[in-house]
Amino acid sequence: MTALLQQVRRTIRRYQLLPPGSRVIVGLSGGSDSVALTLLLRTLSEHGGFTLAALAHVNHRLRPEADRDEQFCREFAAGVGLPIHVESLDVRQYAASQRLSIEDAARRLRYEALRRCARDVGADRIAVGHTRDDQAETFLLKLIRGAGLTGLGGIYPQRGEIIRPLLDVSRQELRDYLRAANQTWMEDDTNADLRNPRNRIRHRVLPELNLAAGGDTVPAIARAAGLAREDSGWLDEVAERRFEVLVRKVPPGLEIDAGALAGEPPPIRRRLLLKGLRTVAEGREIGLEHVESALGVAAGLAGGADVPGGRVELRGGKLVLTGRTDET
Repeated sequence: MTALLQQVRRTIRRYQLLPPGSRVIVGLSGGSDSVALTLLLRTLSEHGGFTLAALAHVNHRLRPEADRDEQFCREFAAGVGLPIHVESLDVRQYAASQRLSIEDAARRLRYEALRRCARDVGADRIAVGHTRDDQAETFLLKLIRGAGLTGLGGIYPQRGEIIRPLLDVSRQELRDYLRAANQTWMEDDTNADLRNPRNRIRHRVLPELNLAAGGDTVPAIARAAGLAREDSGWLDEVAERRFEVLVRKVPPGLEIDAGALAGEPPPIRRRLLLKGLRTVAEGREIGLEHVESALGVAAGLAGGADVPGGRVELRGGKLVLTGRTDET
């Protein structure tokens, strides 16, 4: 077994990504990461106690090369002997109708399509090809946006049924592996577009950091993300327990004693409000600015505040979080 295969297997075992009997699909874009992920999991499945059930490709119809990539994925799936589910989606229309960015709309539709494929083939895991490089880029993006520990934790090895077995390997290692196997992949030309913040991190910031440090900084940055993720996970567990004690369901929303909330340490206080706001928001994005607005209401600095999908008000010493059913 090659060093790359051993590392991916260690990641799978460390985070228990594929328990015995698991059925997994791979989200296949046609890029080097997802192509390598497919080949690695196909090999590991031979003795790993899990089944690689199918591939899933989502055509976002955003680039001229989208149909080319779809055809490549169909041919690749046939070549490796795996069934493939393909969906073509109108991301632009969805983004406009839901008032979302193109990037957010594409992400939402992609994961919805992957979950549909998983249900169709009876899979309980969906593997995607994020690498250690993606982890470092995400950490830096979150850092310059002022994220807390949860954000600095970057990309998590598992979120529900979504798993990321490649988080401990580099993009270059995967490409070297594919070249050694004489396996081609599709290049996404938009990855060179420096108007995209992630691409600026990849092509401008990280090379400068490497020069300043005199070596590759990606492993250390990814390690920092892992440490932040572990610390954040512990705080999340504490906040979850406190949520059960302090928060009451009072139709049509939630109620928290403002005095008790004020007595919690700031990291727990923010997490309590984040969970509460997400509960009433019903899928809408809640950010730090919304949590800060709610904290201001709790401290008596404002009588109320509108947040995505809901409103926060202070009533008789109680912080009340309510949803708005009339919002479209």
